[in-house]
Amino acid sequence: MLMENNNIKYPRILVISNNPFSNITNNGKTLASFFTEFPSENIYQLYFSSELPDNTHYKNYFKISDDDIIKSILKRNDICGEIIDYKTLKQIKINQNNKNSFDTFIKSIKKYNILRIIREMLWLSKRWNTELLSQWVKEISPEIIFLCAGDSGFAYDITKYIQEISGAKLVVYITDDYVLPRKTLSPFWWIRRNYILNKMKYTVQRSDLFITISQKMRVEYRKLFGKDSILAMNMTESMKDDTITVDNKTILTLVYAGGLHYNRYKTLNLLAKLLKRYNHEFGGNRKAYLKIYSSQKLNRKMLKYLNIEGASEFCGKLNSKQLKETLNSCDILVHVESFDKKSIEATRLSISTKIPEYLSLGKPILAIGPEQIASMEFLEDSAFCITDQHNIYFKLIRLLNDTKLHNELSKKALVKFNSNSLKEKTIGKLMKSILDIYK
Repeated sequence: MLMENNNIKYPRILVISNNPFSNITNNGKTLASFFTEFPSENIYQLYFSSELPDNTHYKNYFKISDDDIIKSILKRNDICGEIIDYKTLKQIKINQNNKNSFDTFIKSIKKYNILRIIREMLWLSKRWNTELLSQWVKEISPEIIFLCAGDSGFAYDITKYIQEISGAKLVVYITDDYVLPRKTLSPFWWIRRNYILNKMKYTVQRSDLFITISQKMRVEYRKLFGKDSILAMNMTESMKDDTITVDNKTILTLVYAGGLHYNRYKTLNLLAKLLKRYNHEFGGNRKAYLKIYSSQKLNRKMLKYLNIEGASEFCGKLNSKQLKETLNSCDILVHVESFDKKSIEATRLSISTKIPEYLSLGKPILAIGPEQIASMEFLEDSAFCITDQHNIYFKLIRLLNDTKLHNELSKKALVKFNSNSLKEKTIGKLMKSILDIYK
């Protein structure tokens, strides 16, 4: 069954990913933004976490979590996963708040490679392969599978199974690197890496369309997989709201809104300490203050790093409305990456999903991180980039004191947004590519 609009026939698309569509979380927002030009009733999602979607533009979801797999094994039954209809989301959320879950425990062990291997073994039980999932797939009858490829081997197995029973075309999208070599002596990391690499390679090479997030990733993955890709970043709507003004002239507000993993919190700590020094030495009638927003749950160590008296504060998470208000009302937007080798290896091919949102606001952007990371390279011509961690302070003084520079950076951000990240241009290219393989 096909839908028609302006003589365009739209395929039914099943999105497979670790996380659900969202209005708040970065990965969920990016995925949701890809399909806004398609009829919402043609978009379905299968995802692998205990989260619930807060984006009700799309109506039909199937959820399978680690919690479901473990409970199915322990109880020795064939019940695993559930269909989520947007009409019942409220009730499901109420029920979920009242139940105990293995998921908090699962999240806490994901940093240990041997335990992640054990996790893969649990999913190899194929408890996910239920009559409920099979019936749901047959009912929605997807014509295109859009896989957001990550570092969970079971996701590739499930994708292969669904493609076999549906005959759908396959699109593979990669946002982060999990498979290029790392400088580590951990045998478990290498075991898991080789396992994921083989799954990813098999899937990419058999895909009908391959998408990567940065030019750096495109070049390296073309060598690795022998298959070229198209590029697609976060396709954000402009977040600029001219009705929101900055009134506080005594405090220069810097805002960071995003993930704190890959040791980004340590770079924010460095920035906060330098802001404290600046306030002491140059503050006078106007001081600088950093506000940090993230949906991540933080331990005491991280909170201590982020809360620096007189310089910075961790403010928790924001909903979409609060995020827009916060970003529009600040003076300077902040993007950071970590300088440690392990984090560089993990992030160097990726472009942060929040960067297009930042650019759309037409505000000065302060970017701190190693120059070889794709996010920093992308911002080179539109942000105030500091790539030498030993020379941050004196460059920071210049940025904070130079209002003329603020205006120049604001203009550069908008030019970059309109030329590279404008939603209509990027989504048009992606939509055409998907429709082409469908035809």
